[in-house]
Amino acid sequence: MKINISQLGLKKKSVDIKNTVKVVNQATKLQILMLKMDKLQLDANSDPLDVMEKSQDATDAMTEFIQRVLKLSESDMDKVADNVTMEELSNFVGYVLARIQGLTEEQWQDTLKENEDEEDPKK
Repeated sequence: MKINISQLGLKKKSVDIKNTVKVVNQATKLQILMLKMDKLQLDANSDPLDVMEKSQDATDAMTEFIQRVLKLSESDMDKVADNVTMEELSNFVGYVLARIQGLTEEQWQDTLKENEDEEDPKK
């Protein structure tokens, strides 16, 4: 499947990935980690240091996932780190996870548009 990577600030605009069992397992593990992080952040009793450490772990896991799945070099990852914000990285990881789970590019764009409309009901 073709993944659009233009938002990462690299020369390549897309990569082809094969949706193997390994890729799906890596995606699932990342989603579990992200859900645990969300739960921890929502817990008012969470230790702030623990939240920060888990947040950094989640960021590391996202970048490692992107590098492995998209087969990016260390140099590519340095460029990504210099070019994207945390929000952009998180959104991009969400896009890749959705594509791995079977969403087409068109379905992803429709989802983004629906979310935009929900955030700004005047449209």
